[in-house]
Amino acid sequence: MRIMHLLNHCGKANGHVNVSVDLAITQRSMGYDVGYTCASGDFIPLLESAGVKVYRVEQPHRGIGKFFRANVQLNRAIRDFAPDVLHVHMAAQSVLVQPYRLLGYKVVTTLHNEFDRSAWLMGRASRVVTVGQTGFEIMRKSRVPTRKLRQVQNGSVGSPRLPAAFTPADLAHPAILTVCGMHPRKGVGDLLNAFALLRSTNPDAHLYLAGEGPTLQDYKAQAEKLGIAEHTHFLGFCNDPRRYLFAADIFVLASHADPGPLVIAEARHAGIAIVASDVDGIPAMLDHGNAGLLIPPKQPELLASTLRDLLDDPPKLAEYRARSKRGAERFTIERVCLDMEKIYRELI
Repeated sequence: MRIMHLLNHCGKANGHVNVSVDLAITQRSMGYDVGYTCASGDFIPLLESAGVKVYRVEQPHRGIGKFFRANVQLNRAIRDFAPDVLHVHMAAQSVLVQPYRLLGYKVVTTLHNEFDRSAWLMGRASRVVTVGQTGFEIMRKSRVPTRKLRQVQNGSVGSPRLPAAFTPADLAHPAILTVCGMHPRKGVGDLLNAFALLRSTNPDAHLYLAGEGPTLQDYKAQAEKLGIAEHTHFLGFCNDPRRYLFAADIFVLASHADPGPLVIAEARHAGIAIVASDVDGIPAMLDHGNAGLLIPPKQPELLASTLRDLLDDPPKLAEYRARSKRGAERFTIERVCLDMEKIYRELI
């Protein structure tokens, strides 16, 4: 089977990219011929070293001139690679491949973020993959036929992006960790407010935030204003979250919206106690509360009391560490590849 993945870029700190790179390299290791089109990015050397054939295609939404150049470049790539399946991960490429779909090429799209305004464009494909039930329902409301919709839950355990060995970080305890983009959608402001409330009863607690994003400086200022800066540690971009997940006591994801966060799979593999928002794809990834504590988003007081209950009850904390790990084996990238293979084979 010949599979070609299409993205705007393959830069780090992007969940779409991480999923596609994991898929491409693992599919190649499983014996498939794999191509990858993008304008540029950090992962190109890794892809090429794994035997994935990389084609440079302009980002088509960056101007009319680039749109026409992208069409020419994609046409050359498709003629050279002769794919059985075109697997699209971003909306701009979904537009770009429409002529090929009409010519009979099999197009699969993965809807990574159903809340994007351009999400409806991903519905124009032979098969539309969502990473959770929320995206599935949104695509149905967008009049995508149910027969075209499939769900594949994200997984990244065994990712070829990460080295086999790593050393856990040296953290101060009790350590509360989040790994996410520094963006309002991730509820980081809520977590900081919750941590300020927590420290009134648990003054030894430390909060670690791994990630970067457009509101990072705002969150640093918020920590100063709340008087928690001394115990709040902004770690910046995190290439390998396992270093922190295997070292911390509690992992928190306070998102307001999140279709299928890879970090939940990584946290469960680490066997860390998890507290996360009851939104979108998170409940299914936490076995609907069996593998972690689910709370409504945007409620810092409730988040603080939930964290306090865990920290003040070591047996309960140990129980949720065990619950997190139980069943985490399904979150491997190999399982994701096998799920995708079934979808490809439906078409070819």
